[in-house]
Amino acid sequence: MKFLTRSMVVVVFLSAFAAPVLAQNPNVAVRVNASGKCAKINLRNLRTTTIGVSYVEFWIYDAKTCKRICATRKVLNQKIKSCDSVDLELCCPNLPNASGYIYYVRVHHSLGTNEEWAFSS
Repeated sequence: MKFLTRSMVVVVFLSAFAAPVLAQNPNVAVRVNASGKCAKINLRNLRTTTIGVSYVEFWIYDAKTCKRICATRKVLNQKIKSCDSVDLELCCPNLPNASGYIYYVRVHHSLGTNEEWAFSS
């Protein structure tokens, strides 16, 4: 009984320490080059297998008030082979003036989601 209890404690601790490591392993690298109303986005597959990217969400926040002032979404339904990349551009046509912008991109793919932030003044 003592051996079983100690073994279970070891398994619980090992799984608790391994979970954050798995969460920080990106499958798709997201690079955002944002300026004004548009952002050029580069998606790169970091896995050895093909990843299917379903859609990309693009949000812009006002840097001073932290309120979302624009949201757009682009459906890709595209497969990216290992070590390949895809470039796309997303824009918000009716963007109000602000002191600075915070850009947020979320990519939904077959292995989960990845996200990236960018800032401009």
